[in-house]
Amino acid sequence: MRAPAAARTRTLPGALLLDFGGVLVSSERPAGWEAVVADEIIRLAGAASLPPRERIVADIIAGAAAAGQWRHAMSRPLRPPELSQEAFVMDLIAADWSDSQRAAIRSHIAAVAVRVATAKERRALRPGVRELLAFCAARHIPVAVVSNALSGQVHRDFLAAEGLSDALVAEIYSDEVGMRKPNPDIMLMGCEAVGVPAAECWYVGDHIDRDVLCGTRAGIGVNVLLPSPKAAHHPDVFGIAADIIASTPAGLLEILKEIAHDLP
Repeated sequence: MRAPAAARTRTLPGALLLDFGGVLVSSERPAGWEAVVADEIIRLAGAASLPPRERIVADIIAGAAAAGQWRHAMSRPLRPPELSQEAFVMDLIAADWSDSQRAAIRSHIAAVAVRVATAKERRALRPGVRELLAFCAARHIPVAVVSNALSGQVHRDFLAAEGLSDALVAEIYSDEVGMRKPNPDIMLMGCEAVGVPAAECWYVGDHIDRDVLCGTRAGIGVNVLLPSPKAAHHPDVFGIAADIIASTPAGLLEILKEIAHDLP
């Protein structure tokens, strides 16, 4: 039988599973990112092989909007798959290009996905992330990332550049495993990676419909909602609520310190 929420939140987590966007990092969308991606596509495949630049920019805008709508819809199924990089590029961006134009971009799908992921978001660590990871290391609490991503490699590279890779037992990204939150199987992969049963893990995410719902479906012991102030609105889910709400990683760290202080 699952322990009551009050009891679960008075004990330090056996492991901490973290979302990437909105939890480890905050992000802003730069103006004109679509043109940056279009220029990369032209550089990769050559202008002579592609539609006009203005058409490419328009298709990137339309493709990104369609992907956002798809991702919102995929917050409802029990075990949603991830939208593959191939589907994102070939079905949502290049859907109406000629056969020769589609062929010109096909070998560059991964590179286009990476450029979208880097150009669309300007990322920065959220306050308290380093201190939170240091606390977990001192308490021997394993930490892993479980996150939806168009290109998990971009997230890996960001964390490596910030010197945080060694603080993580594992990084699990939806594009690499073919499933996305709220699919509980991706969360259970995180639990397996840290070697801790789901009921003893905490999961920290910034949305009810993807993160808290996923953790609830997977039987995570404590689901923490850490809303990102710049995140887009997501719908609530009937009957689903976080066990803990914290304002920032620094705020979550204070909660963990209070628990540790009260332990015998």
